[in-house]
Amino acid sequence: MSKETSRRNILKSVASAGAALPLLSSEVAAAQPTCRTATATLPDDAWPAVGHDAGRTYYNPGTSGPQTGISERWTASIPTREFPTVAGGKVYIGGASLRALDVDDGSQTWARSPPNCRYTTPTIGPEAIYSAVTNQNDDGEQDVTIQAFDASNGSRRWATDPLVEGESVGASAPVLVDGMIFGLVQTGQERSFYAISVDSREVEWRHTVEQPVAEFAVTDGTLVYAVEDRVRAISTTDDTVQWAVNSPPVQGLAAASETVVVVSGNTVTALAIGDGTERWRSELGPSGELGFRGTNSFSQPAITDGSVIIGTVSSLFPRVIQEGGATLYKRDLVTGDREESRGVVLRPTVPDDFDVYYETPLISYGWGRPTVSSDTIFVPQFGSIDGSSTGDYQSGLVAIDRETFQVQWTSTEIPFLPVILAENRLFAISTRSYESYLTMFEEPVTDET
Repeated sequence: MSKETSRRNILKSVASAGAALPLLSSEVAAAQPTCRTATATLPDDAWPAVGHDAGRTYYNPGTSGPQTGISERWTASIPTREFPTVAGGKVYIGGASLRALDVDDGSQTWARSPPNCRYTTPTIGPEAIYSAVTNQNDDGEQDVTIQAFDASNGSRRWATDPLVEGESVGASAPVLVDGMIFGLVQTGQERSFYAISVDSREVEWRHTVEQPVAEFAVTDGTLVYAVEDRVRAISTTDDTVQWAVNSPPVQGLAAASETVVVVSGNTVTALAIGDGTERWRSELGPSGELGFRGTNSFSQPAITDGSVIIGTVSSLFPRVIQEGGATLYKRDLVTGDREESRGVVLRPTVPDDFDVYYETPLISYGWGRPTVSSDTIFVPQFGSIDGSSTGDYQSGLVAIDRETFQVQWTSTEIPFLPVILAENRLFAISTRSYESYLTMFEEPVTDET
C-alpha cells in the first residue's frame, strides 16, 4: 500500500469512525429498458438488516463467532461497497445486481441483473427479502420502488408504485419492523421517510425532511433521525412528531431499550426515546500540552443488553502519544456509568531516532464500530503515522470477551471497517484497485492428529 493511499484510507476511516455505508444509494448505469415489469421463521443467528436490526445496534445475540482466531474461507468480488445481509445459509448483496451467495463457499446461488437498476442492501424478513430499487428509463428519468423477492431463487413477488421520480433519486436500505417497511427516499433536494405495509403494499404515511439525514433508526414505536443540527423522533404509527433536540453534527446513532445513543465528534449522548430527555453525556477533552495538542473523538456505538460499547480515536503528535489514549468503553445504557475499559492493541510505534520537535507527523489510532455476539466483542482497530519522512499504517480486528473484557485474539487480515456476524462466522468488506470484495472468516481448523 502506498503512503498516499494509506493516508487517504486513514482520513476516510477517521472521518466515518466506523461508518458502514452511505445512507442513500442512487448510482444507476446508463439508460436501457426498465427493470419493473414460503412462510418461515428468521433464524436466530441471522444478520437480517444493516446494523443487524432496525435500531442499528450491531448486536447479534443468536450466535457466538470465532473464539480462537480467524481463517479465510472464501473471497468474492461484489458490485457494491455496501454491506450484505445473511440468513439461512445465504449472503444477500445489493448493488448493480441483486444476488445470493452460498455462505459456505461464496458461490453464486442466484442473481437478478436487469439493466439500469440499483438495489440497496436487502432486508431479510421471515417470508421474503426487501430492497429499495432505483430504476432508470430510456429518457434518463429515475424512480424508486420497494420490491419483495423470494429468498430461495430471487424471483420478484411484488413491487410498490414509485415512491419518488426525477432525474436524480436515491434511497436508503429499508428496515422491517412488525410487518411495516420504513426507509428514506430522495429526489433532488426533497427527502422523505415512508412507512409501507407488507400486507397491503400501500404507503401508510410520509414524513418530509428539509435537511440531509445523517442517520436513522427504528425502535420502541419510534423512528429517530439526525439532521444537521438536531435529533428528531416521529411515531412509526402515523409520523407524529414526538420530540426534537438540538445537537452538534451527528456522526452516528443506535437505538434500543427505550434509549438512543448519539455520537457527535468528541461527545456521546444518551436520550430517552420517549421524550428526548438526556439520560447522560460523555465528552472527551484534548490530549497533550499547549502547542502539541491532539484530538480525541468517539467512533460509532453498539448496544447490547443494557450496555453501550463504544471506542475512541486519537490523533496527536509523537511527543504526547503516551498521554493520548484511544479507549474502548463499556457503559451502562441508562446511567452512563463506566463498566469496563480497554486501551488500544494496535498502537503505532514511533521510531527511536525520530525527532519529535523538527518533524510534525500526525499519529492516529483507535477503535472502530464494534460488532457484538452472545459472548464476544469484535472491534476493528487502526494505527498510522503520517509524516514528511516516515509513514506507517496497520489495521486489524480485535476479539474481546464480553464479560472479562480481555483480548481473546487479534488479526491483521481485516481492514478498518465493521464486520458482519452471522451463523458463527465473520464477513468483511475490502476494496482493492477500486474493486469491492467480500470475505468470509471462520474458526481456524485445528489438526488433531
